[in-house]
Amino acid sequence: MARTTGDPAKRHRCIARIKFWRRSRVGSEVVSKPSRRFQLSQIRAWLLRIRKEDYKYIGSFQEAIKPVLIIAQIFALMPVRGVSSKFAEDLTFTWFGIRTYYALVTILCFGVTSGYLVAYVTNVSFNFDSVETLIFYLSIFLISLSFLQLARKWPALAQEWQLVEAKLPPLKSPKERRSLAQHIKIITIVATTCSLVEHIMSMLSMGYYVNSCPRWPGHPIDSFLYLNYSTVFYFVDYTHFLGLLGKVVNVLSTFAWNFNDIFVMAVSVALAARFRQLNDYMMREARLPTSVDFWMQCRVNFRNLCKLCEEVDDAISTITLLCFSNNLYFICGKILKSMQAKPSILHTLYFWFSLSYLLGRTLILSLYSSSINDESKRPLVIFRLVPREFWCDELKRFSEEVQMDNVALTGMKFFRLTRGVVISVAGTIVTYELILLQFNGEEKVAGCFES
Repeated sequence: MARTTGDPAKRHRCIARIKFWRRSRVGSEVVSKPSRRFQLSQIRAWLLRIRKEDYKYIGSFQEAIKPVLIIAQIFALMPVRGVSSKFAEDLTFTWFGIRTYYALVTILCFGVTSGYLVAYVTNVSFNFDSVETLIFYLSIFLISLSFLQLARKWPALAQEWQLVEAKLPPLKSPKERRSLAQHIKIITIVATTCSLVEHIMSMLSMGYYVNSCPRWPGHPIDSFLYLNYSTVFYFVDYTHFLGLLGKVVNVLSTFAWNFNDIFVMAVSVALAARFRQLNDYMMREARLPTSVDFWMQCRVNFRNLCKLCEEVDDAISTITLLCFSNNLYFICGKILKSMQAKPSILHTLYFWFSLSYLLGRTLILSLYSSSINDESKRPLVIFRLVPREFWCDELKRFSEEVQMDNVALTGMKFFRLTRGVVISVAGTIVTYELILLQFNGEEKVAGCFES
């Protein structure tokens, strides 16, 4: 009773203090909750903005080819600045840069290796295996030189490509804008993975010789490095540093050999996609009422694409020729060796995987390259869908141009990459294989080194 009937003034002050505390607590909660919501909404908006900026596809060729060029520079190819940008105007080439120095040093290593192999073939051992190794490194040397020359032209070529793309009918849906980038990314991932698996299997099969007949017993790493670069070490004393350098050169050359095909595939897919973009636009409008201005603009876009294809071909025709000639030679050589008995199961697995990968890569490369010519002829099918009342002289001229033009990539103008090239390559392989079989005297792969 005394606790409830205390001093009225004191009790009043206590009640007032409690009410003030409650009001301040409620007020602080009312103020803090909106502020937290506001902060969370700001963070969420910021994250969405980052996601849109980083993952929004604009559908350009530079955006699609960007991962390919970044990987190429890791392996000393295409020393161009600004390849991580989505815009072609950010690309530049300079002789005074770390990328160019890296590429020049790698080219020098390829050239020195090729020189030693020429000396080995001409003075020590002239047989199918030594000539095959010589052709491999010599072709890699030429490929690296070709990509260095292409790097000088690439910024101007990419900007021209971007200008042509800007005049084409726009890609509306996100699926259309990301289609080209995803397609090239899949090509790069699959081809690089297969190349990596092939190289690992090659090293594992080489382990058979390291275990059976090591160069230095008890030193498997040195024996492996010596075997990897044995033709060069015939003239140069082996050191651990030169052995590691030889393995690095071998890895770089293997990637360059595979990247040659990847790059031509990516360019072919991109050119075909641009022709397809224009063709799909004309297909949607063909059955509808069309005007002379519509077909005039389509014809201008088609001529721009044909001119772009010609400029791209002038820049990469040497790479295309090296690409197909290399594939043709090594397919013939591997099919010839398919009749030889292999010394181990690892050699058998490696051989058949390598042959299957090479055949599949060459076939896909031929189909992708020929798709440019296929898409350039597709307007002839679209023109048949135009109603007679909307046929005009401009459309007639457009049709005649499409029929007369032969748009395709070439191998230094020696051949055009059309759908018939697949049959031509297959026929050439059979022809050369029959010739090589007459000179084949080896029935078994050597199981160990011969002194």
